[in-house]
Amino acid sequence: MPADPHPDDASRESLRSSPGFELLFLLQKFTTEAERYSEVVRRRHGLARNDIHAINAVVEADRTGATTTPGELRELLVLSSAAMTSVLDRLEASGHLKRQHSAEDRRQILLASTPSARATGREMFDPMVERLLPVLADYTPEQLALVAGMVQQLTTAIASARVGLTAQGRH
Repeated sequence: MPADPHPDDASRESLRSSPGFELLFLLQKFTTEAERYSEVVRRRHGLARNDIHAINAVVEADRTGATTTPGELRELLVLSSAAMTSVLDRLEASGHLKRQHSAEDRRQILLASTPSARATGREMFDPMVERLLPVLADYTPEQLALVAGMVQQLTTAIASARVGLTAQGRH
């Protein structure tokens, strides 16, 4: 049976007293502050929020050797087809992304980042990374591995929650 989307006061209080709730609250504050940072730098570069998310996703796919299609990116960013096309048109025109046909299936379009996208990303986010890395340097590799694993699991869990909400919206 799915969880009640509107828990009663007792259920809410139980959630708030759960081990880890304060950590989730701190992660939310971290995410909010990271988004504020992103908002400032994206405005300086004349990019929309979805532009940044699209560039990040395609650069990450390129970095890991994965491929990204417009449809996959649309689903990831939770955009309509028209909105996704608009984002891709802007990013291609600005030289940050390129569309190319798949070598295996010429009908399939793949997205790739450009050197301009990677340079812009570094320019935008290196100042943040330069402030974060010294904080992380205070921890052992084992501690960092533990936190990295936890953050990955939390990311998977929140992505699952998003997919669940998306599926609920289709009914």
